[in-house]
Amino acid sequence: MDSHARNFELGDTSRRRLPTIPQLRVAGATAVQHANDEYVGIFQQLVDGLQEQAALVDAESGAILAVNGAWQQAATLNGFADFRPGENYYRELSKVSASGYGPGQAAHDAIHEIRRGKRRSARMVYDGTGLQEGKKFEARLGSMEVGGRKYIRVTRYDITELARLRTMRNEFSGALMRVQEDERRRMGRELHDSGMQVLAALGISLAQLRRDQSPESVWAVTANMEDLLLRAQKEFRSISFLAHPPQLEEGGLVVALQALVDGFGLRAGLVVAFHSEGIAEGMTADAEHVIYRVAQEALSNAHRHAAASTLDVRLVARKRSLHLVIADNGRGIPEDLRPGVGLQSMRERLQEIGGRLAIRNGRPGTVILASLPLPVREPAPAG
Repeated sequence: MDSHARNFELGDTSRRRLPTIPQLRVAGATAVQHANDEYVGIFQQLVDGLQEQAALVDAESGAILAVNGAWQQAATLNGFADFRPGENYYRELSKVSASGYGPGQAAHDAIHEIRRGKRRSARMVYDGTGLQEGKKFEARLGSMEVGGRKYIRVTRYDITELARLRTMRNEFSGALMRVQEDERRRMGRELHDSGMQVLAALGISLAQLRRDQSPESVWAVTANMEDLLLRAQKEFRSISFLAHPPQLEEGGLVVALQALVDGFGLRAGLVVAFHSEGIAEGMTADAEHVIYRVAQEALSNAHRHAAASTLDVRLVARKRSLHLVIADNGRGIPEDLRPGVGLQSMRERLQEIGGRLAIRNGRPGTVILASLPLPVREPAPAG
């Protein structure tokens, strides 16, 4: 084989040096660094025009890689000018935490959990201090990975106006529910005071008719009327109790639900049970009224539509949520049945406070699950 053939077969390696392993590593690292620099540049372009404060931090070293104008302005205004590109976010945050600043301490703990992999993000709401006193802020921390490199996003929003609007909405909703409560009490008293008196008078008249007439046909008619009268009285008692039930203010949600379930079972002739588990901390008065009214509506539906004989009511409090479960042994809800006013009212009440309603067939009967979130205090970042 001649020299030309050998060079052709070996790919002419004698004249071309292959890169070494260290050279390949350097080239790969350079490509990764280029990709990361490109990502930081893109992040900078995206956040520069935002009113919200935003920063990008290297998760491993803590170096602040990029911030927007809103971040720089707020940091300088609040005395945190060292939270700027090139500085170490972890080190500066430790200084703020050591000074006793509450949001800084909470942010330090949140960052520590994110770095250890215990959580990927955190959302926090806190009140401003100093020059920011009277304002409310929402801050978010989130981890991400790009090209094998990990970052932490830090954003901060001024939600003062949003919080004010939410407060106004909650106040309006609470006022509306109080008006509805008063109207229901009034209707319940009128139903009990006037309607029950009419039925009682009718019962007296029927008794008089039975004493005065003797034919068996009259006896049969009056017996049927008395039966209808007793059923109407029972229904009036149930409706009146639901419209004017025990008050939440007298003993709290658990005590009021216990009295509601026991009283309704007694008047409606149902076998009932109530159980509570856990303690719901931080519930607002409006949330308690919503859960209570959902229980009322569910009990009424079970009695009027489900033809149930037993009811089981459970109030279960978890760390971040509260669940009201009402199960009956009635005929269940047909799959093609359109939701009525009662179910729609329950769903709308829960949605107003961030909750949800679920309805399931219980085989037999129906299970109604009302859930709503409970407020959770979370840490807030500095900067």
